Amino acid sequence: MVPVYEYRVIQSAAGAPVSHLNERINAMAEEGWEVIGISGDSTVNVIMRRPKQQAAQQPQPQAQQSSTPQQQA
Repeated sequence: MVPVYEYRVIQSAAGAPVSHLNERINAMAEEGWEVIGISGDSTVNVIMRRPKQQAAQQPQPQAQQSSTPQQQA
């Protein structure tokens, strides 16, 4: 079976401290993301991926969870 991935692109603006980008990459790596490419000169783009199965196991942020309105009795 061929692995299925989800992808994200992180962008760092020109002049932004590298430490901010490093912190974001490290935080995403803890969630299963891996860097697969870096491009750019003044603006840096980092392409990351993680297996879809792992993405399904991550809890969804509260704002993205679907909720069903409860009926009042």
